[in-house]
Amino acid sequence: MGKSVLIADDHPIVLGGLRALIDSDPDFHVVATAENGDEAFGKIEQFVPDVAVLDLNMPRQSGLEVLSRVGRAGLATQIVILAAAASDAQIHDIVGAGARGLLFKESAPRVLMDCLTIVAGGGVWLPPGTEQIVSRLEERSRAWQFRMQSLTSRELELVRLVNSGCSNKEIAYTLQLSEGTVKVHLNNIFRKLNVSTRFELTSLARQTGRGAEPSLIQERR
Repeated sequence: MGKSVLIADDHPIVLGGLRALIDSDPDFHVVATAENGDEAFGKIEQFVPDVAVLDLNMPRQSGLEVLSRVGRAGLATQIVILAAAASDAQIHDIVGAGARGLLFKESAPRVLMDCLTIVAGGGVWLPPGTEQIVSRLEERSRAWQFRMQSLTSRELELVRLVNSGCSNKEIAYTLQLSEGTVKVHLNNIFRKLNVSTRFELTSLARQTGRGAEPSLIQERR
């Protein structure tokens, strides 16, 4: 019957089109479909298909979250992430979480089948330039972590709160500081991390996937 495939996408038309395409190839057969992340993981557990094609943006857990759960559960299913678009940071996370394939929805139908063939055979299918994106973000992440080491425990707490979306007033209330003291701390943080604004700070943390993690804060206390 060929290799077994699960498809998950929250758009019924896309789901139906993918199923028809895959079932038309004698080397594959669709064993299940899902319209959200929870349903997708449950059916992967149930059927353990050779390959699962997961939409990146689904309700009730994204494709990336399902990918991570599959890895933690030790299931043998190989994962292909299907995306309308993906930021560099998302590509980094997808590859880092163990996806065997990443495919954009604008790709031709034949490209999907080529991707499935390679992944089902134990290979990896990634868009051109993916390795460079991952390498660049890992370099940024290392630089971010190095700079973070220069922060005090109090400054790390402030970075965490800023990245959580807290205003200066909320930070002052949480840490029992005056707003003036919060501004002084933020100016020191900006200088040490070589950024100029709160937006740059949160943007850098988001791009590198590194905020002021609680473990770092605890280690400094």
